[in-house]
Amino acid sequence: MFGQRHCKTALQDISKLEENTDLMSKPQDGFVSRFLNRPISRRITSVLLKFPIHPSTWTISICGLPLIAGVFLVRGDYVSIVIGAAIFQAFSILDGCDGEIARAKNLESKFGERLDYFCDFMASLLYVLALGLGLRRVTEGIICAVLITANELVLRAGKGRMSVSSSKWHESFYTRHHGMIGHSGLLHLGEECVWWLFQLTKRDMAILVFLLLALLGLADWILNLWTIVAGASLILSAIAVIRAGNGGGDIVTRQPRS
Repeated sequence: MFGQRHCKTALQDISKLEENTDLMSKPQDGFVSRFLNRPISRRITSVLLKFPIHPSTWTISICGLPLIAGVFLVRGDYVSIVIGAAIFQAFSILDGCDGEIARAKNLESKFGERLDYFCDFMASLLYVLALGLGLRRVTEGIICAVLITANELVLRAGKGRMSVSSSKWHESFYTRHHGMIGHSGLLHLGEECVWWLFQLTKRDMAILVFLLLALLGLADWILNLWTIVAGASLILSAIAVIRAGNGGGDIVTRQPRS
C-alpha cells in the first residue's frame, strides 16, 4: 500500500514538473542555467522524484563533488585542472536539482535556501584555494578567497535595503544584490547595462567559462578573472553600504507587495 501511494505521489510530482515550466527555472537563472544546466538538471530531477528524497538531502549529497574537484585542481597539471573544472561544472548542473525537487514537492524553505547558499559559497572558496595551490599561486588563491568572503559578508549586511528600480529587471537579481545595485551608483550606467553586467558574471556563466579556459590551457586566467570580479563587487558593495548609511543612493521604486 505504501509503495503504491509513493509511486502515485512520485508520478504526480513528475507530472507537475513537466506541466509547469516555472518549476524548472527561477528568475535569477543566467543564460547558462536557462539553456544548458536546467534542461539537464530537469531530466535528472524527473528521475529523483521517483524516490523519497528530500531537497536538503540532495544538497548535502552533492557537496562531495567540490571536494573531489579540489583534489584534482591541487595536482596542477593540465589534465587534472580540466577534470577538476569539469566536476565543478557537473556540480553546477546538479546544484539545480534540489530547488526543482523543492518546488515540485512544495518543500521550499529558508533553511534549504541557506543550506544551498552555504554549499555554493564553500565550493567557490575551495575552487580558488585548490586552484591557487595547484598553480603554485597560493597567495593569489587566498586573496581571491578573502575577496569572495568579504563581498558576501558586505552584501548580506546591506541585504534588502532597497529594491531594483525597474520591475522589468527586479526578479533577475538575488535579494542580497538589491541594496548594492540601488546604492552603489551602478544604475547610472542604465538598467539594461546593469542587467547584462550581472548576467555575464553570474556563477553559472563563470563556472562554464572557467571550464573553457581550463580546456584552452589558460587556467591562470581563472584566478585573475575571479579576483577582478570579486574585488570590483566588494568595492561596489562597500560603496553601497556607506551611501546607505549616509542616506544616499539612487532614486528607485520599490516593488508593489502582492
